[in-house]
Amino acid sequence: MKLALKAKLKAQLTVALIAGAVAQVSALLLSATVNLSPDAVSPTALVLYGAATVLLIYRCVIIDARRAFSAAVKKRYVIVEGTPPRISWIRPIFPGHWLARLHIRLHPEIGDDKET
Repeated sequence: MKLALKAKLKAQLTVALIAGAVAQVSALLLSATVNLSPDAVSPTALVLYGAATVLLIYRCVIIDARRAFSAAVKKRYVIVEGTPPRISWIRPIFPGHWLARLHIRLHPEIGDDKET
């Protein structure tokens, strides 16, 4: 398997794990505040709630990563040059660093594998 594809799959797994963790925490908070006895709520409803939450959070993390990357490019924390665009420099620390790096990992065509 190509290195770029492995990096992209690893980044997608990271996003999925973040989404799953947020869904688990929200389900925990829901169960702590509402009576979730076996007869109170349908298991199907809970599964649908969890699935919808995971998908929503997955999409939100992807959008936040794209926005962080765009902001980093605008503020020159990340320098993109050439056609097709390639990353030539990344500042080591800046606001939204991990989200911008996540975006780069999700799109290996714009970054070098050794840099991400």
